[in-house]
Formats: sequence, C-alpha cells, structure tokens
Amino acid sequence: MERYRQRKLASWLTALAPPFVLAVALYLYGGLWALSLWPNWVLIGGLFVYLVYASRAEVVTAGADWLKIGKHWVKTYELTGIEYQPRGMNGYELVLSDETRTVRFTPRLIQANRKIWDLVHLGMRYSVANGAELNNDARAAFPEIDPAATGEK
Repeated sequence: MERYRQRKLASWLTALAPPFVLAVALYLYGGLWALSLWPNWVLIGGLFVYLVYASRAEVVTAGADWLKIGKHWVKTYELTGIEYQPRGMNGYELVLSDETRTVRFTPRLIQANRKIWDLVHLGMRYSVANGAELNNDARAAFPEIDPAATGEK
C-alpha cells in the first residue's frame, strides 16, 4: 500500500504567494495606510491558512488493485471508463470509473508519487486491454495505454 500527501514545506511555500500578492496590491493601491488596517491582515492570514489546509487535504492511497482519493475509491483493474476532461484554468482532470464508483483527480496529484502512478497506470492499461472505454482526450494524453493507438497487439 502506498500513501501520498503534499509535503508541508511545499504547502507553506506555495500558500505564501497569493497572500503576498494581495499585500503588495493593497500597498500599491492604498499605500502604507492600507496595510496598517487590521481587517486586511485578518483577510491575508485567513487566505494563507486556507491555502495551506486545502493543499494538504488531498490524501492519496493506493493498493495493488485499488485507488483511494479522499473518501472515493475505485478498483483499478476493473475500470469501465477512463476520461480526461478539461478543467478550465486548472488543466485537466482524470476520471476513473468502475462498475459502481468514480474518482476524479488532477493527474499531477497521482504522478507526484511514482509508486502510486505505476499502480494506477498498470491498472488503466489492464482495464483498457479488457474493454474499458477511453475518450479521445485520454487517448491523446496517454497513448501508451491504448494498444490500438500504438499499433500493439
């Protein structure tokens, strides 16, 4: 079994950027006076705490034949559908579905841990070989998963 959660240092450092930009914007548009008001610092501090919590909240766990993200899980060797869907400014979202369950996540979340990505990737390949549906975006993003696209048999 593998488990992954973003590192604390990465969470803290990435969460610093938006509050810093907000503080600079307040300074540029309101001067030093705007930074002296305590409600602005409450807003900046609240944003920072939220961003740290939100980035550490995504916990990924995987076993030999299953993947769990948060409270949702699927059996990776029994997938019936694999979709790669646009998600606006955040890039793409990978949607894995088995007979009864569905898991949605950004691929970078799984690919950050090589062992988990290997488990999921092998399950995706096995499922496609056994008839799982792939949408066109998934075929383009992961050509090695679809034997028909690479000419393998």
